[in-house]
Amino acid sequence: MPSPAATLLIGAIAALLALCLAQGLGLISPKRFAQLVGGAAGGVALICAGVWLAEGGAHG
Repeated sequence: MPSPAATLLIGAIAALLALCLAQGLGLISPKRFAQLVGGAAGGVALICAGVWLAEGGAHG
């Protein structure tokens, strides 16, 4: 089974590519694209911080 970090990275890249495709096809506006990418980046950062803390943080 792949590590959670690898799975998260693969999922984030797939979501970014899907957003790029949707924006390229004109399905979403550039402003909405930026909002979605910013929100996704914040979510990924929160998940990474949570996993890091669950593994012991700086003292693990």
